[in-house]
Amino acid sequence: MRKLFPLYAIVVVIACGLITCILPYPLVSKYTNLTSKDVYNINNYNESEEHIYSPSSPVSVSNLNWFDTVNTMFKTYQKTRVIDIKSGLTYYVYRNGGHNHADVEPINQENTAIFKEIYGGVWSWARRPVWVELGEGNFVAASINGYPHGQSYVENTGMDGHTCIHFLLSKTHGTKRVDEAHQEAVAYAYAHRDEIENYL
Repeated sequence: MRKLFPLYAIVVVIACGLITCILPYPLVSKYTNLTSKDVYNINNYNESEEHIYSPSSPVSVSNLNWFDTVNTMFKTYQKTRVIDIKSGLTYYVYRNGGHNHADVEPINQENTAIFKEIYGGVWSWARRPVWVELGEGNFVAASINGYPHGQSYVENTGMDGHTCIHFLLSKTHGTKRVDEAHQEAVAYAYAHRDEIENYL
């Protein structure tokens, strides 16, 4: 009998395998009789862009180190959205370079006009807290100034030069020091991260 036990076990395993192939699976499942409409709705929900990138998708604001993380995330020539916290205005920029921080330009004249409106219609070195979107729904606390300077790489922006976006522990290009005023604005942006839903 003991010698036949392994043989019985093999027979039982094979029989179970055959049964599961022949009989419908699962017998009592509520999904056994899915209609073609059910299948379409399931696939449409899981594969559509509306589901993946819906407005209700979670939005986050991080406070990331410029040298460790943001400089790599924020690619050169990348287009990104910038939200000015105190005015509520949104504009888009291209990153055109920068090592110690990001050098950026508005993508066109329309966005330059919005950018200048944030500063009351005049160019200014004043620091302002912003959120910069780096990836769908992923924002980073940052600080801007509003005075164009240096080289310009984007045509037809209505602005001569570029401006700067600073992040946590970024530095100026001139003094190569961490700018306290920019860091205060970055801290303000992060402290008000829970308000971002009101701007989207």
